[in-house]
Amino acid sequence: MEKLTVLELTSSNYFIWALKMKAALSLKRLFSVTENEKPVGLEGKALSDWSTKNDDIVSYVKLSLSDEQALKYANEDNAKTLWEKIKSNFTGQAEDRKIDAGNELHNLLLCEKEKISDYIPEQEVWQQNVHLLVLM
Repeated sequence: MEKLTVLELTSSNYFIWALKMKAALSLKRLFSVTENEKPVGLEGKALSDWSTKNDDIVSYVKLSLSDEQALKYANEDNAKTLWEKIKSNFTGQAEDRKIDAGNELHNLLLCEKEKISDYIPEQEVWQQNVHLLVLM
């Protein structure tokens, strides 16, 4: 098996991780298994091929997870279900970040005695949050 290297999934990089994981799995001609249910009526070599692809995807994905996340998804052995569970978990957090970023933007007010330079550190954090939102 050739080496496949994808960055580790963290609480803040889901969209980049998913993009790179999809690209890596696509290069291996595996990603389609994450988009479709197991075909009904597979037998013999076709069943063996599908099972091998499914197992490879599950392994690649789990190897890119942090230890805590790997334990969370340890019992999942279906590539499509695993992909959907990870996506659901992290896109929910993304929605929370959108709300937080909107609230931060709403609360940014320059008071009379404050200088714009007082806001630079906050602005840099806010800019990173906006960048994450654009990736969504």
